[in-house]
Amino acid sequence: MRQRFVVVDLETTGNSPKKGDSIIQFACTVIENKRIVDEYSTYIKPEKSIPPFIVELTGISDDMVKDAPLFREVAPKINSLLADAVFVAHNVLFDLSFLQEELNQAGFEGFYGSTIDTVELSKILLPTSDSYKLSQLAQEENIEHERPHQADSDARVTALLLLKLINKLYDLPKVTLKQLYRLSFSLKSEISELIGDCIADKEKKALEPLHGIEIFRGLALRIQDQPKTLKNEEDKLFEYEYDAEAKFQDLQHAFPHAERRAGQLEMMNNIYDTFIQQKHSIIEAGTGIGKSLGYLLPSAYFSSKYKKQVIISTYTLHLQEQLLKKELPALSKIVPFPIEAQMIKGTNNYLSLAKFERVLRQKDDNYDTSLTKMQILVWLTHTQTGDRDELNLTSGGASFWEKLQTSAGLPQKLQEPWDKRDFYKKAKEAANRADILVTNHAYLIENVTGENPVLSRGAILVLDEAHHFSKAFQTKLGFKISYLTIRTMINRLGTYNQKMVLYRLEKMMKEKNLEVPTGSKAIENAIQDFLYESEQLFYLLAKYGEKLALSPGRQKLSIHYDSRGQSRDQNNIKMLAERVIDYLRQIREAADERVASLMRNGDSLGKSHLYYVTEAAGLLDELGELQGYLRTFFLRNEKDTVYWADIIKSGKNTAVTLLSQPLDAGGSILENYLGGFTSIVMTSATLTINGSFSFFMEQLGLKKETFITKSYPSPFNYMDAVKIMVPASMPDISIIPLSEYARNVSEHITAAAAGSKGRMMVLFTSRELLRMTYEFLREEQQLVDFTLLAQGITGGSKWKLLKNFQGFNKGILLGNASFWDGVDVPGDKLSCLVIVRLPFSAPDEPVNAARNRQLTAEGKNPFSQYSLPEAVLRFKQGFGRLIRAENDKGVLLVLDKRIQNTSYGHAFLDAIPKVRVETNPLSQLEESVRKWLS
Repeated sequence: MRQRFVVVDLETTGNSPKKGDSIIQFACTVIENKRIVDEYSTYIKPEKSIPPFIVELTGISDDMVKDAPLFREVAPKINSLLADAVFVAHNVLFDLSFLQEELNQAGFEGFYGSTIDTVELSKILLPTSDSYKLSQLAQEENIEHERPHQADSDARVTALLLLKLINKLYDLPKVTLKQLYRLSFSLKSEISELIGDCIADKEKKALEPLHGIEIFRGLALRIQDQPKTLKNEEDKLFEYEYDAEAKFQDLQHAFPHAERRAGQLEMMNNIYDTFIQQKHSIIEAGTGIGKSLGYLLPSAYFSSKYKKQVIISTYTLHLQEQLLKKELPALSKIVPFPIEAQMIKGTNNYLSLAKFERVLRQKDDNYDTSLTKMQILVWLTHTQTGDRDELNLTSGGASFWEKLQTSAGLPQKLQEPWDKRDFYKKAKEAANRADILVTNHAYLIENVTGENPVLSRGAILVLDEAHHFSKAFQTKLGFKISYLTIRTMINRLGTYNQKMVLYRLEKMMKEKNLEVPTGSKAIENAIQDFLYESEQLFYLLAKYGEKLALSPGRQKLSIHYDSRGQSRDQNNIKMLAERVIDYLRQIREAADERVASLMRNGDSLGKSHLYYVTEAAGLLDELGELQGYLRTFFLRNEKDTVYWADIIKSGKNTAVTLLSQPLDAGGSILENYLGGFTSIVMTSATLTINGSFSFFMEQLGLKKETFITKSYPSPFNYMDAVKIMVPASMPDISIIPLSEYARNVSEHITAAAAGSKGRMMVLFTSRELLRMTYEFLREEQQLVDFTLLAQGITGGSKWKLLKNFQGFNKGILLGNASFWDGVDVPGDKLSCLVIVRLPFSAPDEPVNAARNRQLTAEGKNPFSQYSLPEAVLRFKQGFGRLIRAENDKGVLLVLDKRIQNTSYGHAFLDAIPKVRVETNPLSQLEESVRKWLS
């Protein structure tokens, strides 16, 4: 490794030197011959005062820099350090551009050598990292990082990270390095030089040993572990233990600190009996019961004794992973026999090696495409599963993945060489062997509604998070298509000048001297007309939505669309939709002529040409599906299905998405879809309202006589653990502007946060109210020491926000719909939960409005029959976020006075365990919260 690296980090007063921001600390660490040989750090006196939030972030105050040199005084030293070096930084563009500006102002030419961005390099060499923040990478790579956001500490840590990354680069097979080198010229920093040096060093050495790696068809792959035979003849000797004391002793043997939970032990017996008797059960297991182990232990014993597979289905992929990586390993410590547990997901989660082989050969200078290819090349030397969820892809990378995911339709000639190594095929084989198979509701629904099921229909089924199953079913049976998706599909087809799918088809036609009726000019005109008219169609639909909006100026609108409507606007939309659909038909037919003609000459096609034709055929299938969606949405709505458009305005841009959903899950889910399972257990922490399962069962069309129902209450002492506070000072939202209501919400959050010292989660039912509240909180001086996180605003997924929230001592997390359940923040990391509004769904939302009309037509009361019970269950789910362990203590702040002053308010309080309820004025809220938690 010949280069000299200077690893730089800056602390600054802001983000823009052109706006007067300055460097307040410069640090660099010098690396030569893979060793740190020098370090330099200095504070720098800025031209202005350091802002408070920078002082909070870095710990650097005006007093610390008052006697420090000015930048122009240290510029010669910095300039000499950078001479003839590779400039390295974590997010190199920021540090280099800032430093360049300061050097220019000091009279120096600046730095114009090679750069390496350790964020970019980490994405390639650590493709499965959860985050590429320096502190997170340091933790993953066991690098001590004592003072984050201090330049000297950050520079040294970045240097140590670089050395680790260089070692990882050297560990890669030569074939992978050469592929990375070819792709690296599309990157933003000069990583190609680093890879080139690595290859040159390897070329001088003898043939490298490949430990656990095989080279197949030019790809370096991790050699797959062979399946182990876990079962033995003695398994059948282990009988399920009904006795609670004996069972608890088994739990204590594995976990000495296990708490005795009578409800959990009884739940285990109930589920085992359900399996034995081939019956069906619905079980509510309150928070703290230990629901997962409650169904996993009887599942393991039943599967072991009767050699029958038990399928566990959860709502999200995250919960699926948690079961496999946390709950099932815990179970294996308890049972006296081995358990074969596997996980399976939908085909779009698995990499197709056959497709990747082809795509890797295609020249493409797109940054996200090249970066993703490089990530996958490195990942293939580690992964056993080929599961996309292992990867941390950019948004562009996630879009590119769609070209690589496993799907049917690939010609046997292309797929056959990879059959023995096909990730999805191996996942299916593992699924067939499993005693316990973990999947998700979406994959389960795809299986029970599709033509080629993978899951065994004679198996036992456990539905965890069963309260989501109806919604998951309805979503799966509907469709969702955005204007952006439509544009992306057509862009993939491309025009002749863009050299995409259509260009390749035409080129192959000429090479084979083939002709078709529709000329190239006609299809090109149809594409241009489609793009123009579809843009007009969605623009017209957005304008129509704004006319219908009850609250003008809202950022998000959801409007019901009825194809039978005869208003002037609707007739104009339908006329335009007919033209758009017809242009799409012309495009499909013309492209299909070319695909069919090439397929008839398939024997003469090379593998690359065959892949391109197959890719085109797949795209045409997608466009056919799109054509059907557009026709159904705009022209022929189906009965008992709701059609609506979501319209989101962001600045000058407007995003429009078309959606459909059946009003119910199609009668009885059990009879129509789940009848093939021998026994079914549905479970969740929130299934009953005042002890009744009726609402949940009606959602799924389940008959009471078919299911055994049982509810096990939480073992926690809520009377001593929780106090509900309802401020007397909150105004009525219906009589003031939303912005004024948001200001009141922010005042109460501020007071409660001061009392709880943060550790607060705030649950909203409206994105607009969340956004407005966030803006008020951000300006609140009392919260200057607090960290404010907001879903959809401060960035990151739900799980990333949760992880960050738990990492701060004074965190306030504002969350919307997905935070109401499935969130586990144990201990004192969450001490105050705020419910801003009782969680009623908006009555004017298209699905709710349609359901209300349906219930009214049936002579039922929509509020009491649906809106209220749905809101009560959701409130119950939200309440369950607060106390997650026996010693937890917390405040539930409900900012909606309807819980006390309406005839239906008691239904919310009756649905949760009995707790103290207190009414406070705003002036006493901070002290009341502090006193309860102290």
